[in-house]
Amino acid sequence: MKVLLLLCLPLFVLAQSYGLKNFIESAGKTNGMIQAKKLTIKSKEQEVEAAKSAYWPTVDVGADYSFQSPKYIVSPGETGNAFISANLNLYDGGRKDALLRSKGFEHKASLFEKTAFEKSITLEIARHYYGIQSLKATLHALQERAKELKAQIERVKKFKLTGLATQEEVDKLQSVYEGNQYTIENTKLAIETSEENLKLISGLPAWHLRRNYFLEPKNVHFEWFETIKILQANANAIGENAKAIDAGYMPQVNLSDTYHKSHFDDLVPMPGGGGEAFLIDHQNKVGVSVNMRLFDMGKMSKESEAVKYQKLALLSRLDQAKKEQRMNFNLARQTLRTTREKMKSAKSALKAAASTYKVLKQKFEVGLVDDIAYLDALAAKTLAESRYKESVYDYEVKKSIYYYYAGKDPKEFIR
Repeated sequence: MKVLLLLCLPLFVLAQSYGLKNFIESAGKTNGMIQAKKLTIKSKEQEVEAAKSAYWPTVDVGADYSFQSPKYIVSPGETGNAFISANLNLYDGGRKDALLRSKGFEHKASLFEKTAFEKSITLEIARHYYGIQSLKATLHALQERAKELKAQIERVKKFKLTGLATQEEVDKLQSVYEGNQYTIENTKLAIETSEENLKLISGLPAWHLRRNYFLEPKNVHFEWFETIKILQANANAIGENAKAIDAGYMPQVNLSDTYHKSHFDDLVPMPGGGGEAFLIDHQNKVGVSVNMRLFDMGKMSKESEAVKYQKLALLSRLDQAKKEQRMNFNLARQTLRTTREKMKSAKSALKAAASTYKVLKQKFEVGLVDDIAYLDALAAKTLAESRYKESVYDYEVKKSIYYYYAGKDPKEFIR
């Protein structure tokens, strides 16, 4: 039974573990901020549909009932009216067209905003994902160091009993051991903090992580990322709003058709009757109206100019954002090269530290070197192991950043 349990345990752990893509895909379904972006898109879609509806005629119905005193032949004491009216804007100088285009650009901007936010979430998840693995590697190195220190403490205590070691040597090793334990606890807290942050973002527990990596960047084609596309879409939307304001100076042509039906009570009596002949109980009225703004002290013109300055401001921000992305892309590429060299250096340092520690440990155990040399070698080996793993995982984060500033979705390059 125990053998079966031991065989099934790795499968259980694997079933409960998640890879980088799992966290990103789960965030897309459960993250509240991403859901908010999706709802914003739906809102913008409805605004586009509303702008399309402006081309259709409007139909209104209404009714009223009034009591009047005193009454006249043509104004009875009680009057009831009902009407139905249809109105159609035949020409508005292109205002509806401009507003529809504006809403279309706003919808595009909302799509870009969602994509941009998802990419930023991907970077955040990658940072926590590889940060946790780096911290776990550090924790493993610290725990191995603790085992070694504990073994040496027990060994030196035995030597002390035979007079071959002093209490000072035992205390020094014990002090280093306690300091190492404190560092272990701090590292555990950092791991738990990152795990909780990753769970908050993605909705998945982050206790067991599968091994994932990003493809090595090769011949990556640069393209503008969504922040720039958002600025361009918003600038286009504002430009169309300015056109909609300018359309107010053009002729406005409207067609209307209204049908009235009336009912009268409490009429003024007339000799011989026939008072109803002065009252019309139904009427259909068709009309065409044309109006044009001739003077408003430049009100709409200044409003349009103000909106156009907003567009220029966005275009200025867009130009600066392009320069910033180019700069960050070039820096990200250089950072990749630097991090690769850092990994090589860390690997060589680890090899040297492990070799030095092995030699000094043997000499310390036979009394050829003191505890200071041994502890320095142990600390150097632990630090080298931590730095090497840290550089490996940091390189993966740097690759995700490089893809991001190249205008790509880092998720597409996960393997």
